[in-house]
Amino acid sequence: MLTLNWLKDENNVVYAKEQDIVPILAKDLKIPDLAERIECFREEPVKEGVIIKGGRRSSVKLFIPDMYFDEHIDMGESIWLYLGEMYPAYCIYRPWSEGEK
Repeated sequence: MLTLNWLKDENNVVYAKEQDIVPILAKDLKIPDLAERIECFREEPVKEGVIIKGGRRSSVKLFIPDMYFDEHIDMGESIWLYLGEMYPAYCIYRPWSEGEK
């Protein structure tokens, strides 16, 4: 079960650049349009997050922890992917470009 305390445990979280981890997860989860679905969620996030079904009875929950729990955690404004308690949660981020700092 997804809880704030579980996410605060650094042993349960992987922080990864979006361009590095999303193609791997898309292939493993059999969700070929995962990058596009993440971008759609980024443009119109919802408090509850969204669940995307993949192949081989897999699914992933996209959510933003700061919205989901109404409390700030480190990198909680980013999109996270939750695959279940047996897997780490993935905090995906985009590195700043020179003009965004």
